Amino acid sequence: MANVVKHVEVSGFTEYLRAVKQYKDSSLNLFVLFTGSVDDKNHSWCPDCNRAHPVIEEALKNAPECTCVITVYIDRPTWKDRENGFRKSQDLMLTSVPTLIKYGSEKRLEEGQCAKLSLVQMLLEDD
Repeated sequence: MANVVKHVEVSGFTEYLRAVKQYKDSSLNLFVLFTGSVDDKNHSWCPDCNRAHPVIEEALKNAPECTCVITVYIDRPTWKDRENGFRKSQDLMLTSVPTLIKYGSEKRLEEGQCAKLSLVQMLLEDD
């Protein structure tokens, strides 16, 4: 039987901060996926995000117990703004989407790495 993974979806920097504040001190293994926003057909403006999404979902089927993934949707105009909070935050310093991070560590996968099942599995399972 697959483990239950808690999924939290938010849009924008303020909602990201609110979600992290809510879950960071819990006993959950916390991961954050920064990805391009999607349309009503679940298609993102970001080609790398479209490739990574099914791979990450597959890896999450076997994620360790007590895993929480906050998915942060970023719209294209916000991402293209070099002064946005995701790029400027000293805690994040994002340079690309998708980016999957293990919260509270420097461990992260960026762009094409997020579309490699073995790398995503390794990040999710690494203590």
